[in-house]
Amino acid sequence: MTATKQAMDAFVHETGGWVASQLEACTRCGMCAEACHFYQSSGNPEYAPVWKLELLRRAYEQRFTIFGGIKAAIGLDKRVTDDDLKHWSELNYYACTVCNKCSMVCPMGIDLGSLLHGVRAGLSAAELVPADLMAAVNKQVDEGSPLGMTSAVWDQRLEWVADEWEVEIPRDVKGADTLVVFSSIEVMKFPTNVAAIAKVLNKAGEKWTVSSKAREVVNFGFYEGSEEHTKLFINRILEGAKELGVKRIIVTECGHAYDALRWHAANWIPEANDFEVIHITGVLGELIGAGRIKIKPGFFDQNGNGTITFHDACKIQRKGGHIQEPRDILNVLAPKSFKEMTPNREESVCCGGGGGVIAIKAADAIRYKAFELKIDQVNKVGAKTVAMTCSNCRLQFTDSVEHFKLDWKVTGLAQMVADALVE
Repeated sequence: MTATKQAMDAFVHETGGWVASQLEACTRCGMCAEACHFYQSSGNPEYAPVWKLELLRRAYEQRFTIFGGIKAAIGLDKRVTDDDLKHWSELNYYACTVCNKCSMVCPMGIDLGSLLHGVRAGLSAAELVPADLMAAVNKQVDEGSPLGMTSAVWDQRLEWVADEWEVEIPRDVKGADTLVVFSSIEVMKFPTNVAAIAKVLNKAGEKWTVSSKAREVVNFGFYEGSEEHTKLFINRILEGAKELGVKRIIVTECGHAYDALRWHAANWIPEANDFEVIHITGVLGELIGAGRIKIKPGFFDQNGNGTITFHDACKIQRKGGHIQEPRDILNVLAPKSFKEMTPNREESVCCGGGGGVIAIKAADAIRYKAFELKIDQVNKVGAKTVAMTCSNCRLQFTDSVEHFKLDWKVTGLAQMVADALVE
């Protein structure tokens, strides 16, 4: 079977009544382009979200509409070729983080993010996922983690974190109330985040645990667009949660992982609805609001960090709704030095590294170009510290700080809370 046949069959499979209604509603007004950070930073018209959907549109119209079939038959609408697929693979994997800001500005209310994910599903079926992204998917299938965090590495890292930061990390505790699922980005690249979250939960008296079986919350199948792989990685989390008998699952600082486990799992896997799924940002807000932990007012105004700003993560703030908690916390920790970027909250500009983009070496130039929008935002408020709630965003920030030689400090909100705990 040719790549084109595989992709078109996948697009047709994806096209139900909902997808058809979304595609029919599109007026090609182009407003979505102005919301896309890749289009904004480059001016490339092919980065417009509506154009990234072109293959899905052709498949739908040529297979399901009389007029579309006639146009294709007489040559007015182009048939999809293997070369088209290769080109759209670059558009949809290199220059799209599936941040879904485009949906916010669509006057027809089209859920462009879900449709773009459907395009990735077709490209995945045609085996046209970028090689390094696919290598990470395969590593997660085989080893349990895209960063090579095998069970042995997991054990070593957690023992080291517990010893280095003198914090207790409960492991595989049956009967705990809460399962905490970390990303390998945190465990391997930002271990202070693991220690910080453990410190906060212990201080609050939370009955929590981590799971050796559910040790990786990152879901590279979701980036790929493969329903099979996405479900496989979600089920590993659910199996670990079921084995330990927990009531809720806390997703730590990872946006796409939260999206996959909080919403997609609930729609695809009935067992996912047996657990409350919450992001650590919401937990921090709950713990502080209930007085279970206390933080030192003005702590970060006193230690020479300069102006502090906050980056809204697309999947945690825009989609997840955890918009106010970080601001409430920062207004306590840094009432004098916290200053908002513009735009912010739901309208925030994506960092440019999500959706698997940062894992694709060939996309480096494109994502760095998109990050220049964040540089402009941060510089306009004169910030020297940028806080956030997503470790994938944090990875994009730290990599870009090094690339552009910026004089910024990049930190996580949980880390700030842990540092300012009243002992």
